[in-house]
Amino acid sequence: MPSPSYDIFKRDAAGEVWVEAVRDLETAKGRLIELAAEAPGQYVIFSQRSGRMVSSGTVVASPAARATTNKELEKSSQNCAASKIGGSDTLW
Repeated sequence: MPSPSYDIFKRDAAGEVWVEAVRDLETAKGRLIELAAEAPGQYVIFSQRSGRMVSSGTVVASPAARATTNKELEKSSQNCAASKIGGSDTLW
């Protein structure tokens, strides 16, 4: 079994807190979704091999926190579009 090569961190007010290490990027993405379902927030995936973050600032909300009205959905879409203008830190 290959050794872990990606670390997952959760960002909070104190900084980044290590959560776990996984073997590949696909597993890291899947775990990020699972972790965020349990504890919504910002997560970072860090590659041990390259020494770089491969995902940064990903915000994942729990189902209860998701917008429930069309007006809230529209506002969310506008914010998302605005964030794309400045570029994205996510490399995957």
